Amino acid sequence: MRGLIWPLATALVVSSACGSLQGLAGCAPGASESPGPSTPSIRAIQLDQRWIGENGSVCFYEVRISDGSFLILGHAAGQTSVGDPWHAALRGFSRMRIFDEASREYALSGTEDRPGHSTVMYVDGLLPPTRQPVKGDLLTGVHQLTFQVDNLLEEVDGPWIFDNIPVRSGPLTATATAAGRDLRLFDFVVQPDGFSVGFMELGRYYPPFVGIRSPYNEFSPARDDKGNIYAVVAPERIGTGALLYMKFAPAPPPDAKLTITLDRIFVSTDRTWRGSLFLP
Repeated sequence: MRGLIWPLATALVVSSACGSLQGLAGCAPGASESPGPSTPSIRAIQLDQRWIGENGSVCFYEVRISDGSFLILGHAAGQTSVGDPWHAALRGFSRMRIFDEASREYALSGTEDRPGHSTVMYVDGLLPPTRQPVKGDLLTGVHQLTFQVDNLLEEVDGPWIFDNIPVRSGPLTATATAAGRDLRLFDFVVQPDGFSVGFMELGRYYPPFVGIRSPYNEFSPARDDKGNIYAVVAPERIGTGALLYMKFAPAPPPDAKLTITLDRIFVSTDRTWRGSLFLP
């Protein structure tokens, strides 16, 4: 699986002003989204700047500054994907770092990027070599923030097709090859309302093989030799083991033979992406 790491070393710099993007214009939270966090603030900086991905974007509309910290608020539009560097970082698949033009690094303490919510980045102070806590307005005199995402993810399309799988709980040795990569399924669990397939050992293959969490279902619906189709439900953990499972429903007949298809995976590279926000 180490062969999944692509030896690339490219720095991408992407920053763009907010404007129309396939019919998208303006930068504000959607009417159906929950509002951003309510916190005491010293001042707010209004923004209108967008990062554009292949099929979606995120537009930042406000920086809310508190004593020794600040929030960056945005609004996602279009079809988001962990193939977009910032979205992968906000979802926790890649590491994001924040710098200003004086090369000071800020402590990114948390992110939120869920459907129906504003995109939020929480910054709580500065990282070393600053030794003392910094109080007050951290962005006084700052005119540019640079966001660096390390280990950019690369989408790899399959499909990987695992067939002739019996409906029986226990270890699996099913393997499939696509795009020059061998993948396997590790475990099968029959449940009253469906079945789950262990497809990733979190402790060993994360990274470079990145499993997709809800709402990213990169599996196709499963099928059996009787013509039945099984919907993808969601990833899940079962017990205390290291496996990540994908659940399907409904429950199959006990004598069925299943075919499970993994459409695509994301692999970790050594590429770096950088995007900027310019502060007035």
